[in-house]
Amino acid sequence: MNQSLVILALGMIGGVLPDLDSDSSKPVQIVFKILAIFLPLLVLLLMPQKLPILHMLGIWLVSTFVLKLLFTIFFLKMTTHRGIFHTIPMGILFAQLLILLFHYVFEFDLKFSTIAGTFLFFGFVLHLILDELVSLNILGLRVKNSFGTAFKIYDVNNIYGTLVLYISIITLYYLMPFSNDIYVSIFDLLKDIRFI
Repeated sequence: MNQSLVILALGMIGGVLPDLDSDSSKPVQIVFKILAIFLPLLVLLLMPQKLPILHMLGIWLVSTFVLKLLFTIFFLKMTTHRGIFHTIPMGILFAQLLILLFHYVFEFDLKFSTIAGTFLFFGFVLHLILDELVSLNILGLRVKNSFGTAFKIYDVNNIYGTLVLYISIITLYYLMPFSNDIYVSIFDLLKDIRFI
């Protein structure tokens, strides 16, 4: 597996994540469909015991159905567009979860896990910045009503959700694998990137 392609894909996925709460977003509908199909399959492949193939097929079909119907419907009903998913702390939480998942569950090394989470976060933040720039109509010299709703550190309409979000970030911070060497090597990698 080419790790560069995985990192690039994670950056693109991070760019889609802020719109998870949009009912009409085509990329979000595609992401939910892909997750509903492949997440149960991935779980089955990682299960240590050997199950008969019909049992595995049944588990996969039931979990796909549950993820598609219950999770997607519940998720979209409980969220509003440009709400709590359109905040910087949500990007931090997604990055933390990815680092923990890659390092502890899939047992990737700390360097790759940290780079993966960082790229997911950068994609997420880039989406927020671009949404905010779209709110500025520079050619028409006016500011749209949506200005200030894309790039924020809390959701004014969901204070309790924001509080839970920050508590989750602090809790995951204590579970994060840290190494000072990892950040030095990441910065060394960034110095070696040539854009021209």
